[in-house]
Amino acid sequence: MRAVFAFISMCCINIFCTAQNIVLNPSLENYITCPGFGQFSNTFINDWDKPSYGSTDYYHFNCPGIIPTQQAPRTGDAYAGIIGYNYGTEYREYMTGTLSAPLIPGATYYCEFYVSLNDGYIQAIKEMGAYFTANPPGPYTNALHVPVTPQIENTTALLDDTSSWMRISGYFLASGGEEYVTIGNFNTDTNTTIVQVGNVGSYGSYYFVDDVWVSLSEGTGVEEMENQEVRLYPNPVGKKLAVCSRQPARTTVQSGGFAITSIGIYNSIGNLVIENKDVNQNAVTIETGELPRGIYIAEIRCGDKVCRKKIIKE
Repeated sequence: MRAVFAFISMCCINIFCTAQNIVLNPSLENYITCPGFGQFSNTFINDWDKPSYGSTDYYHFNCPGIIPTQQAPRTGDAYAGIIGYNYGTEYREYMTGTLSAPLIPGATYYCEFYVSLNDGYIQAIKEMGAYFTANPPGPYTNALHVPVTPQIENTTALLDDTSSWMRISGYFLASGGEEYVTIGNFNTDTNTTIVQVGNVGSYGSYYFVDDVWVSLSEGTGVEEMENQEVRLYPNPVGKKLAVCSRQPARTTVQSGGFAITSIGIYNSIGNLVIENKDVNQNAVTIETGELPRGIYIAEIRCGDKVCRKKIIKE
């Protein structure tokens, strides 16, 4: 134990977490005029549209007839609703958001968005993703899956929570010039993981979507950690990486403090390669000896705050 604490105490690289979300109207709060059910388009909603004939939905507490009922918004008063899988016949719904600036060629970006399964549906899937393009995709003259490969895609955890919001996130290298992000399931029915998770309701998977975030990843985070410092050592890293957060005086993990709650290590194409959940400590050692040489992104969360930093594996 002494060796571990000695190693952790050597942490000396600060991560200052500041970031700018370049998604316009990221929580879908701003609308031009209330749409009817299924009338999701930039005629009604600022900076959002749909690329196909799928009947994407919009919900807002200020709009009679489309007030959120099954799930409260993660933030604010609004969210979207899309079909990720339709039972019997292939059918998809998508939503396309606008970025405030084109992506920089070769730069690494972080993307996240949140989904919640509508509790009126009894099937869940894994494959929800985000696809970035320089021009608005489509318009596609059908409501089938959009046949592209998304830069960000969930392929691990089943998206089956009907009471909480599930985060989908990852990192990707920009080709350059991308100004639009489209969210949905880009797989055929055959290539979609489908699991029945309930017995009362409709077959299929319908998801609410909220809080879309895209930012330049290097040294940035979704929310600033204010007076907190998070440190990594060493960088470049060999067999072990120490992660520690500075705790203010008279503050304990039990009282809130700045305890690390989870750590994720992502490779250069955005795949999660190491994950430590439910950490609830101020100092953690990560075994990195099995990682191939290369560049990775470390994501450290402390409650609802997050820091991200590029690390190099020797």
